[in-house]
Amino acid sequence: MSSILSCSMPQPYSLMGLPRELRDMVYTNVFSFANSTSESTTRQHTLDCGAEFPTIIHLSTISFDWLDLMRTNGLVADEMRQIYRLPSYHNTTADQTWSAQLILNNDEYTLAWTSLPCPSSCVRHLSIDFKINLTLSMFGHWDNDSKDKPSNIFKALLELMNQVACHGPNITVSETLHQPIVFETISLNISFADEDKPYLMSSGPESVYILAYGKRRIYSRLIEDVITACGSRLLEEKVRHISIQGPKSLGSQKTDITIAQTERQDKES
Repeated sequence: MSSILSCSMPQPYSLMGLPRELRDMVYTNVFSFANSTSESTTRQHTLDCGAEFPTIIHLSTISFDWLDLMRTNGLVADEMRQIYRLPSYHNTTADQTWSAQLILNNDEYTLAWTSLPCPSSCVRHLSIDFKINLTLSMFGHWDNDSKDKPSNIFKALLELMNQVACHGPNITVSETLHQPIVFETISLNISFADEDKPYLMSSGPESVYILAYGKRRIYSRLIEDVITACGSRLLEEKVRHISIQGPKSLGSQKTDITIAQTERQDKES
């Protein structure tokens, strides 16, 4: 069964605006299949082909492997969804959540995505397993941060949030989404590397005390930095609600922060 796409008024998302290779893939329907597409359903879409005269294009029904396409080019994944007028089936919180593991080692971090079930135009929630590789030497470095500036841990987290919101999951390229992502919730599950591999850490009573003290300082400082950023409107355009789950070694306490949107609502009204 085929779908009929007809050209009328230009649309903000244009087939002709895609790279040549992507247009060729559209014409020949060369896409990987995540799920089988029902052949009993056809739809008529409006497609901007950039032509002065009415144009009708017949394309076979296709489905996208969103996970593969977003990792390759998140911007194109969203454009393809708009071009085909694909409805969003991502209605539950689980379907609208991107999940990743963030490992912070000194001042450098690595990010590995564990779940990307929907394109960036549908995502509403971000869940990060934030693992901090804390050692005695690095705690001394982090703890000496200037008290009137955000900590290095928060700056690394903020940089990551900015990149994901503006560029989607593929943060290693320079593509920019048409609309930056505003997350409804960001959930941070904080843990420390020594909790998984305690045999790698010093077992002396002094070391244990210093590490426990360092963890409390780092965790409390992170919460304080988030609250300060909310008060200075640094996160106002990025997220509505932040949930921070503490590590087991500190009693697994949980902190929920809701960012006020009063000024924006006043302006809109």
